[in-house]
Amino acid sequence: MPSGADKAKATKINSDAVGSEQVVEQELTQEQVAEKAVQEKQSEAAATAAVQAAPTDNAPAAPVVTKSEELIDIEKILSTGIEDLYKELPDNRKQEFRDKGEETARAIEVLMRSAKVKIGKVVKLIADWLKMIPGVNKFFLEQESKIKADNLLQHKKDKEEGKV
Repeated sequence: MPSGADKAKATKINSDAVGSEQVVEQELTQEQVAEKAVQEKQSEAAATAAVQAAPTDNAPAAPVVTKSEELIDIEKILSTGIEDLYKELPDNRKQEFRDKGEETARAIEVLMRSAKVKIGKVVKLIADWLKMIPGVNKFFLEQESKIKADNLLQHKKDKEEGKV
């Protein structure tokens, strides 16, 4: 039979073991609380997105996208001189081309906001967009990309000087 000292040691070990289990339980509980909070935020965000995405009778089905004046100017510069090529595109490619053009214009707008515009990136963005046109000559593509990039830089310079 264990003596009184042995019982005290055994009790102490058991209480230590229980205490560490409680600590582990508390840690798990804190992790579970954090996980539940993340899940609640995600479900709230999903619910908000679903409510915003759900069409209502009095709201238009498509979201209204407001374009900055700068973005509109960039789109005009990019579209200059390619109207005939756009008209020749098949109907199924026109929307893709327009979407890619708007995406390119937004990317260029971000680049143009920087103090130092990297012309190489602008030319590459324009060239990648124009490559969507089937049967375009490689040299025409390079030339048109550079001309449009130069026009964009000139527009930025004019705007900074107050001419536009």
